[in-house]
Amino acid sequence: MNENIATASQKAIKSSPVKVMRITKNITGLKVSKALTLLSFSKLKLASTIRSIVFSAMSNAENNHNMDVDNLYIKEINVGRAFALKRFSARGRGKSSRILKTYSNISVILSEKIADEVNNKKIKEEK
Repeated sequence: MNENIATASQKAIKSSPVKVMRITKNITGLKVSKALTLLSFSKLKLASTIRSIVFSAMSNAENNHNMDVDNLYIKEINVGRAFALKRFSARGRGKSSRILKTYSNISVILSEKIADEVNNKKIKEEK
């Protein structure tokens, strides 16, 4: 199966992976145009960063892979932990506690809807 996919990624985003996943789980599987609309109207701080990554993947699909922008959908969004800055906070009685300021990596994978539908029909016909 030859599948057309386009990817874009960004590393070291100043937010924990859990907070990033809170946004990305809602847009996985949507058409790119609808996902960009949802992200542009979101009040969360990370939405603009994720929107720029999706837009970059869309541009990669159009320019590098000659894919139709109208048929693109978000196939997968991978979120991972990049690194953590170790800090401390002063506590009572001369003690301290550790604070981890985590960063995350995001990669977006786009695919064409028409290509997937044709592949699924071929698989069903072979069976």
